[in-house]
Amino acid sequence: MKTRKLVNSAMITAIYIVLMYFVQPLGFGAIQFRVSEGLNHLAVFHKDYKWGVVLGVFLSNLMFSASLGIYDIVFGTLHTLLSFLVAEYLFRFAKDIKQRMIIISLVFSVMIFIIALELFWVIQLPFWLTYFTTFLSELIIMGITAPLFYYLDKRLNFRKLMEG
Repeated sequence: MKTRKLVNSAMITAIYIVLMYFVQPLGFGAIQFRVSEGLNHLAVFHKDYKWGVVLGVFLSNLMFSASLGIYDIVFGTLHTLLSFLVAEYLFRFAKDIKQRMIIISLVFSVMIFIIALELFWVIQLPFWLTYFTTFLSELIIMGITAPLFYYLDKRLNFRKLMEG
């Protein structure tokens, strides 16, 4: 990985962790309002942004998950990585940025069943209710942050920032 991509990934990881620090009480459980999940939209502009987000999820869960610890680390990181891979595959069918933002928002929200399964298996929360609340939480965050990243890209050009 080029130095620029490595530095950008490290910055994204750091931003994810800082954002998670401030929303810790709302970042875990059946209702998860992780503002940091908005960073998922960066992969719309360049696929290498995913590595910073994946590492951010891993480290945030490592540092801030008080009750589920290793389960949050494994399931959260798995959810993020698999969601990015599915979204990347689907991006081949949509070149428009707005379409890709919808795709990534829906993929991350649908794939949140992985977190619902974790909460069902580990602390016996009802699966379908937990899936509904985590799905809705993820969809709201992704929906709120999509326009923000769309307009930030117009100003910053995320692709160019990653490639140099």
